[in-house]
Amino acid sequence: MAHRTLLARRRENGTYDVFRLRDRSDRSDPDGPVATALSFDAVFDHVAFETHESVVVEDGARTTYLVVPFSIPTADRRRPAGGACIALRPEAGLSEAYVRGWVHATKEILGDAIDRGLLTEREAIVYLEDRVQAFAETTEVIVP
Repeated sequence: MAHRTLLARRRENGTYDVFRLRDRSDRSDPDGPVATALSFDAVFDHVAFETHESVVVEDGARTTYLVVPFSIPTADRRRPAGGACIALRPEAGLSEAYVRGWVHATKEILGDAIDRGLLTEREAIVYLEDRVQAFAETTEVIVP
């Protein structure tokens, strides 16, 4: 089974150790460390946007970040182009289902626009990144 989640656990000194999980509910038995003694920002440098689905950060609280690749599906290809991680926080009012549905629908529309010659792939990726950044009004968005 693939490792679809990264788990970052905060150490007493404020740095983080990063582990692979098969899924984000599997907290008790992470596989060996991917990296140790990282800053919070450096944790997200270990996200593989075409592989990982989430990052779970444990630092007294437990916060799940959904991984959003900036790749756009078109008739010709689907190239990786980086991505963002969006924090799911109850106070933000954003559910996982909503964010995943929004991302899927937005990518499909942009892919159609590229296929019809209305946008270049680069223009579509810039638009997607800008729209994802708009989530920062209600929750944390990290673009490594």
